Amino acid sequence: MTVAGNEPAPERDLYVLIRDFEQFVHHASRLPLTGKVILDEDDVYAFLDHLRRLVPEEIDRARRLLADRDRLLEQARAEAESMVRQTESYVERMARESEITRKAEEQARRMLAQAEARAREVRASANAYAADLLDRLEGILRKALQAVVEGRQELQATLRAAGRPAAGEAGQEAAPAVDEGKPDGEPGGGADWDEPAGD
Repeated sequence: MTVAGNEPAPERDLYVLIRDFEQFVHHASRLPLTGKVILDEDDVYAFLDHLRRLVPEEIDRARRLLADRDRLLEQARAEAESMVRQTESYVERMARESEITRKAEEQARRMLAQAEARAREVRASANAYAADLLDRLEGILRKALQAVVEGRQELQATLRAAGRPAAGEAGQEAAPAVDEGKPDGEPGGGADWDEPAGD
């Protein structure tokens, strides 16, 4: 599977890109009688470049979520203040009528309690919503960053195994080989690219 020249769509999910890389490795040419595959260096770097572009997009998304949370909290505060002002105005108006002063105070207390309860409910809902989204986003970012680190380690291990210099050194055209037979957790191990569990 070749990705050179194919730019990912802006909405492309990190999980999709990681899964594509797994398929890319799975369908790569294999060295006979070995557990290794041959990967095109340009294609591997193209995948890593795509990951680098997606991670800042996820960070921007986190900032937008924080802004949305602040907006919801401000809206809740404004609603609560408006309800309190209406209640106070109602109390003042009713208090001027001596024959119903007591009833006005009781009604005002009920309205004020309702306004405060509503404000607390809106704030709690907004905080819970923002916290849930941020927790999910944190998980996505951690997996994406881990994928970048593992991809770089695997590529460097492949280049060293093939006697090729790593990125930043003298460039060569030969395609590196990746050892898919190593245990999980070691550079080059195929299990490093398992698809992350869904949230």
